[in-house]
Amino acid sequence: MHPEERILPARIIRDSEETYRQAGSSPPAAALGFLSQVATLQPRLRRSERKVAVFVLREPGRVVRMNLAMLAEQAEVSQPTAIRFCRAVGCDGFPDLKIRIAQALAAGAPYVHSAIAEHDPLDTIADKVFGSSVEALQYLRRQLDMDAVARAVDALARANRIDLIGNGLSSVAAIDAHQKFMRLGVPTVFHPDSHLQRMSAATLKAGDAAMVFSYTGQLRDVARTTELAGAQGATVIGITRSASAVARLCSITIGIDTLENTFVYAPMTTRLAHLVVVDLLATTVALRSGEAGVGQIRRVKGAMRDEWLIDGDAETVAEDLPS
Repeated sequence: MHPEERILPARIIRDSEETYRQAGSSPPAAALGFLSQVATLQPRLRRSERKVAVFVLREPGRVVRMNLAMLAEQAEVSQPTAIRFCRAVGCDGFPDLKIRIAQALAAGAPYVHSAIAEHDPLDTIADKVFGSSVEALQYLRRQLDMDAVARAVDALARANRIDLIGNGLSSVAAIDAHQKFMRLGVPTVFHPDSHLQRMSAATLKAGDAAMVFSYTGQLRDVARTTELAGAQGATVIGITRSASAVARLCSITIGIDTLENTFVYAPMTTRLAHLVVVDLLATTVALRSGEAGVGQIRRVKGAMRDEWLIDGDAETVAEDLPS
């Protein structure tokens, strides 16, 4: 810690907390989502400004106790660069940046308390990995747009066909969604090749749905496929960062605005958030389908009973199958 940080008061955070407590109200969404906004904007910043963003996301609690010179020193940039960063993320200047960060912290927004260090013992690494993942899911639950989820469930429940779109690491959630929705008896399509995804999107039509997964929402090929699916008349459901390029092309957006630790061995909390949302959507659609849907799931599960090594489980499933 910089020696001057020890004598700088934490008044900004305390004042923000007291304001919300006295008013008996919840913090505004703008305050709660400011650090998520910084994370979303980070890829579009200049290289030097990204260095400031990395430090702000890693050490927000320290930033509110710093002056401009200290921030520039810790981020290894010039003071003018630090000021440009403040403006690039929508702040009037450095004092406004500190206020916005303090409001986000007072509102309970998650952040990485400390990066995983090279010499951390195994127990400490486990605590940080599990802690950041749990914190990210709790934050997602607080911020999840349930109206958007309800509209997505409606669209998926009545869809004639569902295309799953996602490339690279984001394809993990698309594959999971494919496996879950396929069991409900709805024609569900996933192609691991991005070109095939785009060609498949060109065959969609009104009454179909497409689920688009993107951790950043900034990939060109995903954006083009998303735009094409919408142009065909399909309902496009985006599971991605709010206000991203992909989100703006979707009919319905379920915003996933987690904060990622930039350390190379950090857990992929965004991936976990995507998978949980898939579980939420698939479970709700299955319940919506009633007894017919439950019977369909049982038939699909029973289709693999001859592969099981535990005969008792296979017999139990066989008994559940309709005659």
